[in-house]
Amino acid sequence: MSTLNFPLTLLILGLFVGCNRSPQATIPPKSNAVKSVSIAPETNKDSSDPIAQSLPPAIYQDSDGSVRLSPLTAKVLGEGLDLNEWDQIAGFKSRDQRVLWQIHLSAPGTYQVEVDAICTGPTQEARMRVYFGNNRYLEDDIQLSDNDQMLATTSLGEITLDAPKEYQVEIEMVGLPLIGKFAVSELRLVPLGENPTSFPKFKTDDGLTEGN
Repeated sequence: MSTLNFPLTLLILGLFVGCNRSPQATIPPKSNAVKSVSIAPETNKDSSDPIAQSLPPAIYQDSDGSVRLSPLTAKVLGEGLDLNEWDQIAGFKSRDQRVLWQIHLSAPGTYQVEVDAICTGPTQEARMRVYFGNNRYLEDDIQLSDNDQMLATTSLGEITLDAPKEYQVEIEMVGLPLIGKFAVSELRLVPLGENPTSFPKFKTDDGLTEGN
């Protein structure tokens, strides 16, 4: 082999080895960004719009026009809030916790809003707020119970619901912290005065009108 052909041979050999070498994988640079986490609507305590949350089944009026809201028909929102062994709502610790109902009124009118709860001392700040829709609410301090087994009834005030439709009713404890035992047993809307009724009336044989 001549001296002139030796560099050409090395060049050809180098090209051959380079073409058969496996390409080196490129490692992307690391990112310090945190991936977003999806939060279910029922656990999103930052959401202030109950419409964005899944709603419980609607509760209808009783024959006397009242609406009785039980813990068993409510949707509880917020960590730590749940039913106790007596089917009462317990575990209120922060304003992120809510209790939600949906009611269907066919006989609108003015209602007295009452709540039955166990509220023991020494707390004096067990203040409940009840929302009706997005921007109307009542609130007051809850009456103290005589003991940790006895319910106390508190009248929170009057509300006028003047349209026959479905309303979202939501309670929140705005007086915190709660020291002692606190549990909600029932929320009621009691009609005041003469409310129109949604139940049909009929005439009897003697001409009297019957119905609720």
